[in-house]
Amino acid sequence: MRRFHGSILRAVLAAALAACGELAVRPPEPLPLPDASAEKKLDPQITTTLVRLAEDRGKFKRDLSNSVGAPVGDLLLLGSPIGYNLRNRFLDIGLPLAEAFSANADPVFRQQLIEMARWDKDSESRASALIALAGSHDLAHLRIINEALIHLNPGVRFGALEALVVWGHPREAMPLLAAASERDTEPLLRVYAAAGLARLGDPAGLHRLRQFFDDPSWLVKAMTAKYIGELGTAEDYDILLNRLDGEYGNDFVVAEYCVAALKLYPQKRKP
Repeated sequence: MRRFHGSILRAVLAAALAACGELAVRPPEPLPLPDASAEKKLDPQITTTLVRLAEDRGKFKRDLSNSVGAPVGDLLLLGSPIGYNLRNRFLDIGLPLAEAFSANADPVFRQQLIEMARWDKDSESRASALIALAGSHDLAHLRIINEALIHLNPGVRFGALEALVVWGHPREAMPLLAAASERDTEPLLRVYAAAGLARLGDPAGLHRLRQFFDDPSWLVKAMTAKYIGELGTAEDYDILLNRLDGEYGNDFVVAEYCVAALKLYPQKRKP
């Protein structure tokens, strides 16, 4: 079985959690682009303050070594979906900044968002900025997404894959997702890319996704089951039940098989 390097696994897991549902560091929902008159009403104090925070964001690093008994220590103990979101939001200044810069079509804001998506040193901030930028559905941002797809950090690549799914240009996104599902060096990213391909309507994505059931990693199989439950067909219900009978290696995998089967059961019952 392939072993993940510890730091790489943490980065990939963080991105995987963000993509896997309610335990998400959710990117901001893109707001409708305001008209020119609305942009002129933007308070310059807000713009100046946000730009300063963005320029100084490298200084905002939480020291967790002495967190016991401090407010940040309490944050680390939060385990509910909302608590998990708050924990990540208040440990990384890039997340609220990406939300702020995506909330208005002001050229200064858009440029700051592009800078974060291209150059931010924190992988979570960069991923969040990539997804927020994709929410504007601008075809010109393909170059920025492409840059992130070949980044050495798997967290940045995961953000680029998420960006492709919400970008709104399936014709351009599908070949990139297909390539990532075959060739990315991290198995979890290959799973997500295949799921993204299926989500955009390419049947090849589901076919590729089913192949990951044979991967030796329990995490890959569990993640595969989650996406099969969301995107699969009645045929996948039978596949899950057959695999459930033979799965003894990991309780997380068993649980995800059950959840996915429950989601697909209504399809199985259709005449």
